[in-house]
Amino acid sequence: MTEVNFRSSPPVGSLRLFLVRHGETDANRMRLLQGASNGLLNANGRLQVEQLGRHLKSIALDRVFASDLQRAIDTAEAISRLHGLKVKLDGQLREWDVGDLDGQPAAAYLQTIKDTGKPLSQFIPPGGEKLWEVRKRADAFIQNLIDQYSGETILACSHGDCMRMLVGSMLQIDIDAATAFHFDNASYSVFEFTDSHWKVIALNRVAADCK
Repeated sequence: MTEVNFRSSPPVGSLRLFLVRHGETDANRMRLLQGASNGLLNANGRLQVEQLGRHLKSIALDRVFASDLQRAIDTAEAISRLHGLKVKLDGQLREWDVGDLDGQPAAAYLQTIKDTGKPLSQFIPPGGEKLWEVRKRADAFIQNLIDQYSGETILACSHGDCMRMLVGSMLQIDIDAATAFHFDNASYSVFEFTDSHWKVIALNRVAADCK
């Protein structure tokens, strides 16, 4: 599979979705939880998204959506401006709000979950959002695409945990199983909706690795 496959619109009655994770931030580099805080792309992240934009320049693209957090907006704009498209902000694509754990080391967060003895789907971060609420947002976003954009290619820029819930929604995978998916910064994954179901075309592709 190469990007040549995506230079034309999807088949009639189908929907193509490019799901993009934002570029690197300092919190990503230091392995800190970022959640709903508005971290910005760092120098490496800005390079990543510019490279991603050039890599996806030749694809057919009808609409671009992004989380309303700046790191996702800047990533989406690096792609959309090469297509002459405006980015539509959508709060349903926001990252999981981990409340008081925002800014804490990821390792400490994982230990906190382990100490509860509960699966991630039942973990409630103090002052934050339940993961099933993120899944509910993801379900609504995916259903809206199906209802409104048949025959189009959509690009949506989001965040790691929200993307896991989006993929779980598309593939009808439960919350805990969906948390196993990994998405690198500035990666993109491709899905197509045909005959009432989604299929995976590409997963976690990084522009620098695509020749």
